[in-house]
Amino acid sequence: MEKRTLFTLYFTIIAAILGLSIISPVLPTIAKDLRATGFWMGMIFSGYAISRAIIRPVMGGLSDKYGRKIFIASGLVLLAVISLLYLLAHNVYTLTAVRLLHGLAAGMIIPIAMAYAGEVAHEGKEGRAMGIIK
Repeated sequence: MEKRTLFTLYFTIIAAILGLSIISPVLPTIAKDLRATGFWMGMIFSGYAISRAIIRPVMGGLSDKYGRKIFIASGLVLLAVISLLYLLAHNVYTLTAVRLLHGLAAGMIIPIAMAYAGEVAHEGKEGRAMGIIK
């Protein structure tokens, strides 16, 4: 059971990180097309990290209380929906909002998947399991 669960968690984290990795290289072009100022360029790029930093401790506590699977599954669904919202971003405000939402969804997945990996790992192998999926 442990290997199968870790395999699933590994690809869950890849899906969350892939969403960031695919859009980041084209964000400067999109921001330039939207005539973003330096301030808005900073907000567009940092919005993901800001919202992820804010939501991670909140999601960690909630997942401890209500269970990890529901938050990981919800985060993956949100990630898919939010990724489509990039197509609707026609100005710097909506692009920044999408980046903020994208960070929220990723914040629901990555830390919870790490904690779940530590839970399902055999005693004494928690660090190894968490290292594999990160």
